[in-house]
Amino acid sequence: MWEKIVAFFMSIIAFFASLFGINYETKNFEYWNLPYGEHERQVLDLNIPKDNDGEIGLVLFIHGGAWIMGDKESYKNGVKAAADSYGLAGASINYRYISEEVSIHDILDDIDRALECIRQKGEENGVKINKVLLTGDSAGGHLSLLYAYSRAETAAITPACVVSNSGPADLTDENFYINNAMGDEEFVAKLFSYACGKTFTYAERATAKSELEKVSPLFYVNENTVPTVINHGMKDSIVPYSNAVSLNDKLTEYGVTHILNSYPNSDHDLGSDKENKEIANDLLIEYCNTYLR
Repeated sequence: MWEKIVAFFMSIIAFFASLFGINYETKNFEYWNLPYGEHERQVLDLNIPKDNDGEIGLVLFIHGGAWIMGDKESYKNGVKAAADSYGLAGASINYRYISEEVSIHDILDDIDRALECIRQKGEENGVKINKVLLTGDSAGGHLSLLYAYSRAETAAITPACVVSNSGPADLTDENFYINNAMGDEEFVAKLFSYACGKTFTYAERATAKSELEKVSPLFYVNENTVPTVINHGMKDSIVPYSNAVSLNDKLTEYGVTHILNSYPNSDHDLGSDKENKEIANDLLIEYCNTYLR
């Protein structure tokens, strides 16, 4: 009964909309909380502009939260803006949190699955999503770097560049254990144990060096590494600024196109340097236009 009433009024609305030239059709192919796997955290948001020439680039936002919290909802506006303002596909993903059972290697697998899902959705709508800019804050910046550096050759959508905001680059850096705002040395050691998949205490951290290198973007840099933007606060109390310096030096050594945008007054949230924030926004747009078109 109610379904028929609703349908009747919707038909009236549609009639008058067409009469006055009002178009309610969305200008994007929109997917919200689209599953890309069986785990409850394996969901994504995706916007693909309908106005395209058959090929389009993708901006993929990966949330932060020390790999143990956070949500894709923080990038909802970015996903919309990528499609509405820049004519690119925009997406953000949730991923499994690290634990005794889940390491960063498993999260990289989640990104693999998410990109495959995004590629398929594009194809279903007659759009080839051919390359991706990965970006995120903190843990999301780290995952963006690590995925773009270590899985470019096998990715369903080819990484073209990466923009990291306060992302860890070297989990072997001793500065992580010095007055870290997240917690004491044992907390950091336990977090990094989950991250790399090898259990160790602060005193045993040297035994995990090899495993930590495998989840550190710094150790994957080579002459073929994708162009990179590093945005990092010089007063960062969670991810030491030395991580940004080391990555900058390594990228320079291999002749990789990159920019280090340092925030001299900012902690981990990059909120205290307005000019640098504007520079970071401009760099994101510049890299989108240069490497995704």
